[in-house]
Amino acid sequence: MKSRAKRVGLKGQVAHRHEANALLTAPGAAALVFRGVARSIAMACPDGCGEQLTVNLDSRAGPAWRYYTDGEDLSLFPSVWRETGCKSHFIVWRSKIYWCDRHDDLDAPLATLVEQVEKALTDEFASFVGIADQLAVVPWAVLSACNRLSQRGIAERGRGKLEGHFRLAD
Repeated sequence: MKSRAKRVGLKGQVAHRHEANALLTAPGAAALVFRGVARSIAMACPDGCGEQLTVNLDSRAGPAWRYYTDGEDLSLFPSVWRETGCKSHFIVWRSKIYWCDRHDDLDAPLATLVEQVEKALTDEFASFVGIADQLAVVPWAVLSACNRLSQRGIAERGRGKLEGHFRLAD
């Protein structure tokens, strides 16, 4: 039985995608492809299927993920959803892998971030991604804060077309 990775381990930085292959020795192993700017993340699929995947970080090359670093940890936004192969779906936040099919709870953000998010909310629905951009933080952290505020009755979660949007509760 294959073993899923719990974390993404950044093994190094390379100039070209093919140079990353030697670093991708275990599920979740990753390398940053960097030539002047971050181009992509090469990764051994964390699902343990044995395949390698490339996550585009350069919007000039098409739809791209956002890449965040915080010391040694990395985050990607949005989630990675493989449409081929093992079809795994996961979130990378602070180097931890959250499997979407297991409905893992995202880590609780710092109390100060919850306060910042609460102050950013208004009577109008706003996307958690837009709030994250406004606060210059990783969107997963804002989603976690919004969910906490919703659980406390301070914020209201949007439904239907407003999924992923939040506002102050009435």
